[in-house]
Amino acid sequence: MEKLHTTVIISVYKDIEALELILDSLNSQTNLNFDILISEDCEYAEMKTFLKSYQSTLEINHIYQKDDGWQKNIALNNAIRAAKGEYLIFLDGDIVPYKHFIENHLKLASENKFLSGRRVELGPFFSRLVRKRYLPYRVLEKLYLFFYLFLVLDRGRHLEEGIYLGIGSFLEKKVNSKKDKKMMLVGCNFSCWKKDLETINGFDEDYMSPSVGEDRDLEWRFNHFGISYKSVRYVANTFHLYHARNWGNSLETNDKMMQEKIKKEEFRCKNGLMKEGIA
Repeated sequence: MEKLHTTVIISVYKDIEALELILDSLNSQTNLNFDILISEDCEYAEMKTFLKSYQSTLEINHIYQKDDGWQKNIALNNAIRAAKGEYLIFLDGDIVPYKHFIENHLKLASENKFLSGRRVELGPFFSRLVRKRYLPYRVLEKLYLFFYLFLVLDRGRHLEEGIYLGIGSFLEKKVNSKKDKKMMLVGCNFSCWKKDLETINGFDEDYMSPSVGEDRDLEWRFNHFGISYKSVRYVANTFHLYHARNWGNSLETNDKMMQEKIKKEEFRCKNGLMKEGIA
């Protein structure tokens, strides 16, 4: 794959401590051919101050919107419009990438494909160690198997996703060639062509609470247009920093909404990048 003009979009909501870790990791990637777009689902004065003072080797742009409840999909569509890159890589604001994250997303990028990896969900103790920099994330990345038992004891989840295999290794080929029956597109770690998001009209802004709308809903719409899944598990690894979740019944509500849209065959969402048939 030739050199791509790439934008990394980071979805954030006030968590400057985590964002600084993410930006530091992006500043030390093995491939630095990208710019960064901070997509903020609010307008937080401290965030503006931080970004003005943050020293980076990379171009960082920042967009924001009024804080009016969960409106992540609106923020993401604004980010797509503002993105300079022809290829987009998406991260959530509590996801710290491994050092080969960008390099491997770009190495595996191909036409008519969206790429998605997973994340290790660190438990509360290890998340605090990483957040406060008592344990550098690069040390945890490098010595991951050494820490594995301690991560289990800390009630970490999806711990197998922290094992780095490298592109083309025997195990990586074996694991990633298998058909994954579980959810494939995970919104906190995926990449695709900007033009492919324009084909499906971006994120559906009908989803006004977390889950489904930022990931699973994209997948079935991509698939209709012949844009299929390609795994970057074990090669584009990330750490998810622990935080309490309070989704309520949003997963059930959003899943029901998605099933209704599937029945109506709304492959291009109506309330997305373009407002189609909406007064």
